[in-house]
Amino acid sequence: MLFASLLFVVDGFFDGVYPGGPAWFTGRYNNLAEISYLFAIINTVVAVMVARGSERSLQSRIGLSVFFLIERPITAFALGPKPVESIVTHFATAAVELLILVTALRVWRLGNTAPDVDALFALEGSTPAATRPEPTPEARRRGSAAITTRNSWLIGGVAIALAIALVADGVYEGYMPGGRSWTTSIDGSGWIVYVFAAVVLSVAARAVHGAKIALRALIGIALILFLERSFTPFSMREQDPIVLALHAVGAFASLALALVTAGAIRGGSASKHASIPTLEAA
Repeated sequence: MLFASLLFVVDGFFDGVYPGGPAWFTGRYNNLAEISYLFAIINTVVAVMVARGSERSLQSRIGLSVFFLIERPITAFALGPKPVESIVTHFATAAVELLILVTALRVWRLGNTAPDVDALFALEGSTPAATRPEPTPEARRRGSAAITTRNSWLIGGVAIALAIALVADGVYEGYMPGGRSWTTSIDGSGWIVYVFAAVVLSVAARAVHGAKIALRALIGIALILFLERSFTPFSMREQDPIVLALHAVGAFASLALALVTAGAIRGGSASKHASIPTLEAA
């Protein structure tokens, strides 16, 4: 992961983003080449958090790898002619990110299949299932569908933050009564962010109650919005810093929503966690 951070710094140098360089806040590459240094900082911070054993940081790193796998090849050509060294560095970084993605997914899958530590350290010789009454089918259905209160609040809060970022983008672009015309053309279709916000909130309203279909649908919607928020500024050649900032907030909020929802699915229901005996309870 630190090698990937180094490649981001090298790419910025090859692009001429250094004091006195040809792309040091001169308007070249629409002042977007400088963001490679920001990527290096973010990547380093996440790498340190992963090294400390944070599962959510590992999930964040998986999301970043997917983003960089798409972003590095596209920005090698989308921002204008670049030196050959820079293009090679872009694709080398994408190759390293692919390796990181595969490794991180394997580690995450191994973590999911590991036995539960609390169950291993149960003090009673008999299994918990032998001392507890068998739950009814109705209770089992409720338990499998529910998620913890903490995860419900996280999903709802991040979904609202994403919806606010989407609505703010539409308002700033002028898509409001008396503002820009709402059309289906590329230049007049910015109003679609309101549809995105409505869809996110509608699905999240079901997901916070633990509906499995809604949870999985929310992950898919969040990933689609992550790609849309990340790359529409490049395709539209957007240069307004406020619009770029709103897109960045929306991209990170959508990625966070996907990760939080995936964590809620993996975490399961509160009753499931409560049914596992711990040393303190024993």
